[in-house]
Amino acid sequence: MINTAALFSTAFLPGQAGFDTETINGLAEWRLDVPALFKLLIGAGTQAVAWPIYGDGEDCPCVLAAPMAQAQASWQALSALMDKPRNAAAIVARSAISALLASGQPWLILDCVQLIAHDIGTPEYAAALEALRAEAQALHSALQRGDRDALAPLLAAGAASPATGYWSATAEAQLAEVEELDAQDLPFLQGLEVLGWEEDALCYAVSAAAEPDVTGLVTSYGRWIVPLSQRYVDLGVYYADDGWITFATADAPDAHGVLDLNGTVVLPPSPGALYVISPHLVQRIAPDGASSLLRLPDGALLMDGVDNICQRDDGLIDIERQTDQTDDDGKRNVHGVVDTTGKVVVPPAYSSVQDFGTKKKIAIVSQRIAGRFLFGLANSQGELLAPCQYEAIDSATTSSPPKLRKNLIFAIDAQGLACMLTPDGKQAFTPLYPPAHHLRGVAVQSDFLYVVNDGMAWSMDFTGQLLEQFDTVENFKAAITAQLSESIGLGQKKPEKKPAKRRSFTPAQILAKADREQLRSMAALLLLGDAALAARCVDITLEELADDDPEAEYEGETPEAACFFLLWSTAADALGHGTSLDWKSVDEVPRIARHIGLPALRDFSWTEREDGDAMAEGLAAIATHLAPHQLRLVNLHGGEDTYYLGVVRTQDAAAFSKAAQQAALRPVLL
Repeated sequence: MINTAALFSTAFLPGQAGFDTETINGLAEWRLDVPALFKLLIGAGTQAVAWPIYGDGEDCPCVLAAPMAQAQASWQALSALMDKPRNAAAIVARSAISALLASGQPWLILDCVQLIAHDIGTPEYAAALEALRAEAQALHSALQRGDRDALAPLLAAGAASPATGYWSATAEAQLAEVEELDAQDLPFLQGLEVLGWEEDALCYAVSAAAEPDVTGLVTSYGRWIVPLSQRYVDLGVYYADDGWITFATADAPDAHGVLDLNGTVVLPPSPGALYVISPHLVQRIAPDGASSLLRLPDGALLMDGVDNICQRDDGLIDIERQTDQTDDDGKRNVHGVVDTTGKVVVPPAYSSVQDFGTKKKIAIVSQRIAGRFLFGLANSQGELLAPCQYEAIDSATTSSPPKLRKNLIFAIDAQGLACMLTPDGKQAFTPLYPPAHHLRGVAVQSDFLYVVNDGMAWSMDFTGQLLEQFDTVENFKAAITAQLSESIGLGQKKPEKKPAKRRSFTPAQILAKADREQLRSMAALLLLGDAALAARCVDITLEELADDDPEAEYEGETPEAACFFLLWSTAADALGHGTSLDWKSVDEVPRIARHIGLPALRDFSWTEREDGDAMAEGLAAIATHLAPHQLRLVNLHGGEDTYYLGVVRTQDAAAFSKAAQQAALRPVLL
C-alpha cells in the first residue's frame, strides 16, 4: 500500500439518511502527502466526520468534510489569483479541476487517514486531524485576504503537481485496495508491452514497440505515474518501498535522477549512478568514482567521499570514507555510522563499528593501531567511552552489541589480561590476570571469571577478587576440552548405529486411518484443554490435508502422531495459540503477545533484558512469566534455527512431550 490522500464527493455524510458508499465519487488523489489545494478546498465550513470505508472509522470521526459549494467558491477565487497557464497541460489540468468540482455532489471529503501515523480513535489521531483542519482554515483565510505569499505554491501550479494533486474521477479507486488486474481488460494497456506489475509502486511497467528501452508506469486505474512520453529509461522501481524511483532519459542514459511515487522529479538527472539508501538518503557515484551522500528530496550534499553505504541490523547505516592513504592502518580506519537522515552517529575513523544495543545504546568499535586490531566502546552520540586498547570485548557475534553480565562487559586488554568494563567504558578493576581459557564462553561465566594466577586456574568475581583455586592451567584446559568433546560427541568412538527407520504417512493414509477423537485429545494439549477449539483445530487440519500434495509424507509412529505438527500449525496460524520465530528475532520477544494471543501473555514485559541477550534469554523470560499461571512455554522441535513455540498447561507437559516425540519431533519445555 502507498499512503495516499484523496478527495471524494458524496450526496450525504455518514450518519445521514441516504448515505451510500456506492455513490461516492472520486475527484483527486496524491501519494504520500496532502496537497495544498486539497487543504484549501476543505478549509471553510469544515467538520470531522466518520468514514466507514475504514473499519475503525465507521463510528469515529476520521476525515474532514466541507460543503461542495464552498469548495467551488474557493477554487473560483483562487483561479482569479493564479498566474496564467504556462502551457496546454496546465490549461487542461485547471479545466479538469473546474469540471470535477462543478459536477461534484453536495459534500467534499478529504481522506488523509493513511497519512496520519496514528490509529483512528486515539487522542493522537484526533489531534493530528485537528491540526490538519487548522492548517486548512489558515489557507482559506489567506485566500480571503488575497495573501499571495501564503498561496505562492498554488498560484504558479501547472499540471498535476505536489501543490494541486492529480485530478481524475478514477481517484475513486482509492476507496478499495489498489491491485493488479488482468491486463487484457484494461484499454489503456492495449498495444503496449506489459513488462510486469511493480507491487511497491502499484503500477504496471510498460513499454512501446517503437522504443522498447523506454519504460512507463501506469496504475491499474489508468493514472500515468511515468508517461511514456517522458522517454525515461533504467527506472529503479525497486526503490519504491523507500518512496522513490531512480531514472535516466533516453537522450542521456548515463545521467540519473530521482522521482517520487507521483512521478514528480525531485532530483534532476546528472552524470553518474544513484542508489537510494533510505527514504531520506541517496548515494551518487560520479563517473570518476567519487561518491557522495545526498539528502532527499532536496538533493543537499550531506557528505562527500563516502562509499560502501549499507543498512545495519540496528536500523543505522554503515559508511566507509574514501581515502588515498597507503599505509595499512590508515586504509582500514575508515568506517563510521550515520542514521537514516544522514546525521553522523559515529565518525568514519574506525576499522569496524558493531551494532548498538537496544537498551544501553553502546557499540563495540575497533581501530587498527600499529598493525593490530584493538577494540573499544562508543555511545550513540559518537563519543568514545572506552579507548581502542582492548584485544577483545565480549559480544554474541562479530556484529552484535557488547554482552552485559551484571551490567558489566567482559574484555581482554592489549596485554592479554582479563577485566570487566562498566557501560560508560571504565574498568571495574585493574587487570592483573589473563583468562584461563581462550574460549570466552568458558573464561567468563554469569557472575565470575576463570583466570590464571601463578600457573593455576582460579575463579574471580567481577570486582577482581580471587575466589577459589582449581587446578593447574594445563589440567583445567584439558578438563574443559574433555567436557566440550563429550558434549558434541567427539569422545570415544562408538560402534555406528543404523538410524531407526521411522514410519511416515501420506495425507490419504492419515485421513483414512486417523482417529478423530485421539486427534482432538492431542489438539487439546496445544489449546490449553479447550475442547471446542480442539475440535475446530482438527477440522481445519483435516480439511487442509485433503487439499495437500498426495505424495507428501509426514513422520510419526501412528497416523495421529504424524498429524501432531500439523495440528500445532493450525493452532498457531489459525487460532493464535502458537508462533514460529527465527533465531535472530530477539526483538519480537517483548511483543510475544502479538504472536501468541493468550491472556497470560498480555502483560508480559522483558524488564531484565540486557544488551547482547539472545533468544535463549528471551524465551526463558517468557517461561518465567508463564510459570505462575501453571503454563509452560514449549518449542516443538529443538535444535533448529526456527523456534516453533506454543503454550501448554503444566499438567499436560508430560503428555505433550510424549506426543511430540511420537511425531519424530524434539520437544523442549522451557
